[in-house]
Amino acid sequence: HFGNAPTSEIINRGLDVLGKDLVGVVNGLAEPTFYAVDRFQLSFYRNMTIHLFIYEALVSAAMYMHVKRGGGPAMQDISYAELKDQVFFLSSLFRGEFIFGSDGLVTNLDNTLRGLEADHIVRLDRDQSGAVTTIGLSVEERKAGRENYDFYCFLIWPFIEASWLAAVSLMGLSPPPGSNGEIWVEQNKAQNSAQLLGKTLYHQGDLSYFEAVNKETLKNSYTRFEQDQIIHVVKSKDPKIPPRIQLDPEWRPSRDPKTGALVAAGKLWDFTEKIASSRREGKNRRDGATVSVRVLRLTDQLGAKLFAEAVDGEKQGKNKVPSRLSVEEQEAHKKDVRRRRKKLNQRAHL
Repeated sequence: HFGNAPTSEIINRGLDVLGKDLVGVVNGLAEPTFYAVDRFQLSFYRNMTIHLFIYEALVSAAMYMHVKRGGGPAMQDISYAELKDQVFFLSSLFRGEFIFGSDGLVTNLDNTLRGLEADHIVRLDRDQSGAVTTIGLSVEERKAGRENYDFYCFLIWPFIEASWLAAVSLMGLSPPPGSNGEIWVEQNKAQNSAQLLGKTLYHQGDLSYFEAVNKETLKNSYTRFEQDQIIHVVKSKDPKIPPRIQLDPEWRPSRDPKTGALVAAGKLWDFTEKIASSRREGKNRRDGATVSVRVLRLTDQLGAKLFAEAVDGEKQGKNKVPSRLSVEEQEAHKKDVRRRRKKLNQRAHL
């Protein structure tokens, strides 16, 4: 317990706990400057802390859709309806990562907004009945350099980045031109491919957090996508055959009829863009048409390799994992899809 200790003492005690292996200091500058020595180890401490601020972090990330536009304060304001929609989307996206209160979205959101207003972080505009209509950063928070707001954003951004990467990797699971869409690829290989995609995008400047490339984080995203019926996973009765994965037909992006290239449009692309709207932007990264084309080309290239390995390996006898389902597996899969969709529809009406 820090009691009434000054901020400087709290920081020094925190640095002592973390140690020099996690946080380093650069001397010889105008003032001592600290840096992360081991980002992965430090992320453990962040992940242990974020649950204390998860509501504030989600609201801040949702507001970021407009904040990152720049311009005057009015341009960065967001309507209550749009904020609520994005907060609901993000909370649903991370339902497996965090535990949310049982009071419901609206109550939790309204309580969070009132708390942020009381802390002079956001400004709430209300109509004559007292209902919140518009949310924006407060004058006090802007004068403070957005330090509180940015803190909340930085807590959640790595998770948003990981979900975006996983969603982008699914674009590569769209069947290559000329295939009939019946091919299944090994789940583990698909996740390894997603990890390779992430490493490439990170080093090319399209991914801000290397933590997003973490295999377990990607697995968690794939599990959520399976629950939402974006992808399907089939597990064979034969223990020697690993789980196989396929992108749901309704979520498969279309291709350019002339070039065969993936088109940045459709249900999966819109889903990916909704995640991207709350992603961090900085001096080294901007969302745009060039990024879209390059990222899609890369994920499609990696996906084509997955499909080729699945088919060629089976033909040449190198791969004992069948790329197509047996009649029995097809029937079991259809039943599983119906069951999961029924469960999904029930959840949607809660």
